[in-house]
Amino acid sequence: MAGMTTKRHDDKTVWDRSAFQREFGPHHAVALAFATRLMGNREDAEDVVQDALMKIWKTRDGLEQVADLRAWFLRVVFNRCMDSRRQQATRRGHEGRMTPPRTASEDGDQRSVGRDLLRKVREVMTELPPKQQGVLHLRVFEEMSYEDIGAALDLTPRSARVYLVKARAYLRSRLGTEMQDG
Repeated sequence: MAGMTTKRHDDKTVWDRSAFQREFGPHHAVALAFATRLMGNREDAEDVVQDALMKIWKTRDGLEQVADLRAWFLRVVFNRCMDSRRQQATRRGHEGRMTPPRTASEDGDQRSVGRDLLRKVREVMTELPPKQQGVLHLRVFEEMSYEDIGAALDLTPRSARVYLVKARAYLRSRLGTEMQDG
């Protein structure tokens, strides 16, 4: 992290805005995709990622103790998503997340079938426990290693594998014939 900080008169390291952006900017897209998957919509995801960045900025003086900033950033995003989902559930009287409305396909039956399957997969993914959702997204969509997933979600690599196996098994049990036909 050399060259990414400035020094105060008491020799304590301090992050400036440009250093912060250089370090966390490259991970913003992954964090936003991750939060979108967990939150179910982009607007909430953007709020969560912004909130996570604000939290990290406020505690930036301790960043020098963080070994893997990307994993830590994703962990903060995951935790903020879980906090936000709990707050939303409380406000909505513990109602389930609303699913995106179905739209009529203009492109024919084949695309309609694909969209229906994607909608069903999204619905079933929301039924998974949060860590299974997180592991599934990071492994499938972000193609992260089990070690990186474990670091991001505070799991061992073996636990990350177990969560993924369970998530995939649940998806297969709920969507088995549809997944094979699609």
